[in-house]
Amino acid sequence: MTVNRIKNTAIQVHNLSIGYGDRILVRDISFEIAPGEVILLAGPNGSGKTTLLKALTEVGRGSENCATLGTLEGGAHLWEGRRSLCDRRFSDPLPTSGTVILIPTNIPKVKGFTVEGFIRTGCYAESDWRGRISADAAGRLDAALELLGIKELKERDIATLSDGEFQKACLAVGLTRQAEVLLLDEPTAFLDVENRISVLQALRDIARKTGMAVLFSSHDIHEAVQVADRVFALTRDGRFIASTQENRPAVLREAFPTLAETI
Repeated sequence: MTVNRIKNTAIQVHNLSIGYGDRILVRDISFEIAPGEVILLAGPNGSGKTTLLKALTEVGRGSENCATLGTLEGGAHLWEGRRSLCDRRFSDPLPTSGTVILIPTNIPKVKGFTVEGFIRTGCYAESDWRGRISADAAGRLDAALELLGIKELKERDIATLSDGEFQKACLAVGLTRQAEVLLLDEPTAFLDVENRISVLQALRDIARKTGMAVLFSSHDIHEAVQVADRVFALTRDGRFIASTQENRPAVLREAFPTLAETI
């Protein structure tokens, strides 16, 4: 493996293949994402979107159940390899992966946690033995709530939040932990139209204002593509396609042939 310093790149992947068990879903995935860029990961059910996000997180953690395909150099993530087979389920709703953080879908809203307490729990790596976070982390927490427009919810029990409000609380975890790359699996699932738009706009604001790279999967294609700089598509026949800003519609039509007239 050759490791080079990557300038102006948040994450770069070379020749990665993903799957589970003995089945390969997609081969030879290569891409790079710049800081502050928002990428929509699209594809039909079963094409490997969640598996790819999981693989990126597990590789970042150096999981024994996934080949470690890369290393960190100069603040950018470079992963190289030919195969990544991940069988593990998400055991932690907010897995730790250094500066690569995944927010999966369907995180439970457990009664008894305030918004602040929920975010602090996500920052356990920075807490002391009594669960206290540093003054710096507490300042980042408040700044995250301010940026996302939910500062007034700080003391609310997360069980009382709407799904849209709770999704923003989840985003605040990534902001507080100063993620370089934020991965999201279906962040707008189960949201109504107003909240879908609000969360998607929040993703764009986060990327633009913090320089964080955002890669998110979504089936809300028409709304999601409006905030995405580019599209990564996984096709039914196991191909990975990365768009430019200009050919996003063409790439989506290749992933969803039956929707060609509406994209």
